[in-house]
Amino acid sequence: MARRKKAWFDVKKPDTEVVRVEKEFDMIHVCPPQTAPDFIRVSPLADAAGWVDVDQFTLRHKTYENIWSLGDVMNAPNAKTAAAARKQAPVVAENISADIRGRSPVAQYDGYGSCPLTVERGKIVLAEFGYGGTLLPSFPRWLIDGQKPTRAAWFLEEKLLPPIYWKAMLRGHEWLAKPTRIKVEVD
Repeated sequence: MARRKKAWFDVKKPDTEVVRVEKEFDMIHVCPPQTAPDFIRVSPLADAAGWVDVDQFTLRHKTYENIWSLGDVMNAPNAKTAAAARKQAPVVAENISADIRGRSPVAQYDGYGSCPLTVERGKIVLAEFGYGGTLLPSFPRWLIDGQKPTRAAWFLEEKLLPPIYWKAMLRGHEWLAKPTRIKVEVD
């Protein structure tokens, strides 16, 4: 007998009763709803949905020009991943530096995000994308094809990236990107 491939979700909208929705699926990956922390959602920094209200390219607040945001609390329409924050940090740093010097923002965030999708033991799809679903691969396609499950992507995710992430990236060292040097001169 085939297993029923159905999932049920309780959907709650403002000022309405909870509605249970049934969905059929072939493969499913479910995440809880993402929200910014309460102190952000209730602050003047937040948009109507409760996220820090930024320009999606410069990451500067739309109302308060001295506020910049990155990571999971802002309203840019990107994947909320560590890979995204890694690409956002230099954009914010370069733009703050330009702002301190009285210049307009110089760096642009392209919506980059990365998501390893496990499809079977020993194979993943390393999906790397930007705004609008544009593919933004970090590796040559012959090495890691972000559209197909591969053993190379599995090896990268399981063996290579953890030490690079914990011992390099979190300490401010990049390994595939050109180094960003920011010099701030204050009069």
